[in-house]
Amino acid sequence: MSKQLAQVRIVMVNTTLPANIGSALRAMKTMGLIKLVLVAPKTYPHPDIQALAAGAQDLFEHLEIVDTLEDAIKDCHLVFGTSARSRTIPWPLLDVRPAAKEAIKATCQGQQIAIVFGREDRGLTNEELALANYHLTIPVNPDYGVLNVAQAIQVVCYELRMSALEQEKVDQEVDEMPLVQGQSMQWDEPLVTQQQMEEFYPHLEKMLTEIEFLDPDNPRLLPLRLRRLFGRIQLDRMEYHLLRGIFSRVQALTSGKWKKALSDKEDQPNA
Repeated sequence: MSKQLAQVRIVMVNTTLPANIGSALRAMKTMGLIKLVLVAPKTYPHPDIQALAAGAQDLFEHLEIVDTLEDAIKDCHLVFGTSARSRTIPWPLLDVRPAAKEAIKATCQGQQIAIVFGREDRGLTNEELALANYHLTIPVNPDYGVLNVAQAIQVVCYELRMSALEQEKVDQEVDEMPLVQGQSMQWDEPLVTQQQMEEFYPHLEKMLTEIEFLDPDNPRLLPLRLRRLFGRIQLDRMEYHLLRGIFSRVQALTSGKWKKALSDKEDQPNA
């Protein structure tokens, strides 16, 4: 269970109050999580962080500070963006409990997971949420759905621990059972990381632009919908290289088509 929880990182974006960072560390420590990544915190270091992280000082050894959200999740395979608001495009949305189960299930396959929390006053931007595979929400009282970011982290960490405990129990029961065909499956190729996908999307959009399927001056919601599609699928390494090879081949064929058309036009006699 400790190994599974170690594969889940909590990411806090542009945190303003140092006390929230300290409280988040304490919340993580109580539930067995160790990895906190801060994206451009407003104030760090600060005495309030140390004070509120009472008993969780060992987590500072694992704490990482980065400049962008992309840096925080670049080696992750599955990303959850926390959101309490509906967005322009519906995104795969999970309540915290099923989200925790999905996260722990993914760690069993060796995946690195990120749970991303936004700013105290406005959460995550649409652009930041578009980097996530799933949006995660906590089903709070609709008459007063106000959770401090550190409180929200505590709820998520609790659900992660409960899911890890449940998975541990299932694993023990499976170990005691005779192996049955089709009981489990190990994927034949590793899943690609978020950093690789951030190279994938520009290539896809460039190819679609060259075949005149995407208008770069008026893309509408197509790039966002493509992110939602491929984020939901989770490509493995073989599928990733296969698709990028197809994109490159289409680009080469398109380039040859236009060169031939231009050559044919130049060969025509002047009217």
